[in-house]
Amino acid sequence: MRRRGAEFGPLDAGLLADPLAFLSAEHARQRALLRHLERVARAPGAPGTVALARALAGWLGGELPRHLAAEAHCLHPRLAPADRASALARLDRLLQAAREDREAVLAGLRLVAAHHPPLPGFGAAVLRFAEALRRLLAFEESDILPIARQALAPDDLAEVGAEIARRTVGIDLLQRSKPD
Repeated sequence: MRRRGAEFGPLDAGLLADPLAFLSAEHARQRALLRHLERVARAPGAPGTVALARALAGWLGGELPRHLAAEAHCLHPRLAPADRASALARLDRLLQAAREDREAVLAGLRLVAAHHPPLPGFGAAVLRFAEALRRLLAFEESDILPIARQALAPDDLAEVGAEIARRTVGIDLLQRSKPD
């Protein structure tokens, strides 16, 4: 049966066998979602925009905060001993910048999803948010994930993957891997 509306499914949880590759793939997915978000901002009344706005609001109001929280709680603390260039401090600043327009963007998406025009300033808020999140994702790819690749042992990576799975996709990889 065909489902109605735009959908942005999560990545396959099997990718968490390599949690850093999973995070990199999730970052690529988020960049694609930002392009859709910009499309809604450019033409909030265009055909198909209501379903797209609804899906994007779900991502921005649920999936994205869970992803960011999972990274902050599961990965970043493990990197602190190896962070000689204060990358985590810069990451915190980039995270704060990405949070600044999130609520305005989410409110605009909810209006569009309810067949209403967004408030004035929605397009500018989307552009600021998208740019801030792109900077954050690029920094994670260029600085944070390389630190993780060098600093984390295989057991640490397995724990990171299991924790991310519990926080973002609701599965317990450690439980599944135990024999019955």
